[in-house]
Amino acid sequence: MKRTVQIIAAAVLAAVCAYAVFYSAATASNRALLEAETPELGWLKREFSLSEAEFARISALHEAYLPKCAERCQQIADRNRELRELLSRTNVMTRAIEQSIEQAAQIRMECEKSMLEHFLDVSRTMPADQGKRYLDWVQRRTLLANPAMSHVH
Repeated sequence: MKRTVQIIAAAVLAAVCAYAVFYSAATASNRALLEAETPELGWLKREFSLSEAEFARISALHEAYLPKCAERCQQIADRNRELRELLSRTNVMTRAIEQSIEQAAQIRMECEKSMLEHFLDVSRTMPADQGKRYLDWVQRRTLLANPAMSHVH
């Protein structure tokens, strides 16, 4: 009986060790991405086979773009908050509501324009074939994606 327990314990211990080794090996690249200086861009480097120099240039573009993007996101949130407040006070279209919608649309247009400029800048930093593939990829997921309201009509 004692020998059976020892064999079972050794088998369980071996299974746990094997699992830990395989898990560590399988997740090593993802853990390395998370520990990188810009983990949010790690997938880009891997997916588009970027050199260190290309990745450094794209990382710099990304860092320069982030504050502008955050500012526009805050402006959109402010306009949305303003519009909700205006709508909570009435059940008719007012000039203030129209202006709020127009301002939000203007900010969204500026946001999309800036985002496209950023995507184009990034694509030019890559080798030509990878840059084209990147542009196709981001356009399908951002600018050319189906708008939220397209299914309503």
